[in-house]
Amino acid sequence: MKALMFYEFREGCVEIRDVPIPPLGPDDVLLRVKAAAICGSDVERIHCRSTSTATPVIIGHEFCGVVEKVGANVRRWRPGDRAVSENTGHVCGECHACRIGKFLNCPERKVLGAKMDGGFAEFVRIPGEVLKLYPQSLRRLPDNLSFEEGAILEPSANAYYALIQEGGFQLGQKVVIFGPGAIGLFAAAWAKLAGAAEIVLVGGSKTRLEFGRQLGVGHLVNYRETADVTRAVADAIGENQADLVLDVSSGGDQVLAAAIAMARPLARIVKVGWTGSQTVNLDPSMRKGLTIIGHLGYDVVTWDRILALAAENRMDYRAFISAVFPLERWREAFQGMEDRRYIKAVFNSF
Repeated sequence: MKALMFYEFREGCVEIRDVPIPPLGPDDVLLRVKAAAICGSDVERIHCRSTSTATPVIIGHEFCGVVEKVGANVRRWRPGDRAVSENTGHVCGECHACRIGKFLNCPERKVLGAKMDGGFAEFVRIPGEVLKLYPQSLRRLPDNLSFEEGAILEPSANAYYALIQEGGFQLGQKVVIFGPGAIGLFAAAWAKLAGAAEIVLVGGSKTRLEFGRQLGVGHLVNYRETADVTRAVADAIGENQADLVLDVSSGGDQVLAAAIAMARPLARIVKVGWTGSQTVNLDPSMRKGLTIIGHLGYDVVTWDRILALAAENRMDYRAFISAVFPLERWREAFQGMEDRRYIKAVFNSF
């Protein structure tokens, strides 16, 4: 089968290779990939800026398709079923996070497309070991969604979890979102759908900020054109009036400090973007009684909710797909994502 392989942890060590179809164990599910989306972390990965990678590995962790084969012990799935993967390939099953069903927080978790072979390929194996511990890691794709739309359910789940579950969003609140990447834009769309009184989107890409406007965001702040982002947000929604701030950026300590400055007393800040080491004065957050939450992914409830909403066509997933490509044009697709010309680029031919 054809697969996009990151074969050595060095710049440029990515190519399409012919590799064997994954062997099927008695508890495994073999998925024929119909669509797979490029995440910003995939771009970081091939440039060796992500240490959560094992090589050689087939990359791609946002994917869906049709069940091709199932192992002899599998009862929940059968060939022909439409399915979307949540991309967990391994968890320990014994730590506190696993015992309470928060599998993404397992210290031993391995992601398909990062430390185990993923979805930029004709086929991907969903390991039986994880399906037994965490059967909801593979979900049924609603019939009304195309495969291309199904491939971008994962970042929308990330956004839902950050805004609704971790952020505790309530109808009529004022929300500030730093970072108009796919997760930030999905968060803006969920906030609009859920009844935010005001939404402020902060970023540096005019294309993506304009997409936010099309989603219904009322206030756009381009940090490249604004000397004082905190002041610009205050001018839009009032000083110290943000009920919820999502940091979905890679802006480091400056963004977190700005989030603390613009949050109202007892507000929540959800830290979604990975920014490496940073130093921030947390004293102002103590005076305000802020809650700062470290975000990672989603949970079973998240997927229950977004799939129910998708089945009712509540989210326009098609609007987020900027371009589709065959896998052979992977360089062009990755470059468009790196240049921030695309919200999501999706492979739909392998």
